[in-house]
Amino acid sequence: MIQSAKSNGKPINVPATHPEEAKMGEYIFYRRSGPQDFSCSICHGQDGKRIRLQDLGNLTTQEGAGTAMKTWPSCRVSQGAVWTMPRRLIDGMRQARWPEPNYQADSIIALETCLQKTATGTVMETPGIKR
Repeated sequence: MIQSAKSNGKPINVPATHPEEAKMGEYIFYRRSGPQDFSCSICHGQDGKRIRLQDLGNLTTQEGAGTAMKTWPSCRVSQGAVWTMPRRLIDGMRQARWPEPNYQADSIIALETCLQKTATGTVMETPGIKR
């Protein structure tokens, strides 16, 4: 069995009970930075946002974060490769023109923890397929 499939059908459960666990991820999500003065929340903090033909999920809600988190790792059809959630977060930072962090940087772990906490209760559907 593929490691990622072991969680398939199980609910995400990341309580992040210590106040600092989600705080750093929230800070990163809302922090405006880089040459364009972007934050994650500019694209992923409201319903109904799009870039070109791509719908952008509202990652501040359980539904939006759940939709994003429950299907990773995913096969990116447009790239012909399987991506993990940390790789996807790094790519989002690259698109916002932020400096790219290392794969397991504290910022990536904090952001992923924050998103998983928001998605708590959503049922995993992995591996997924993305455009």
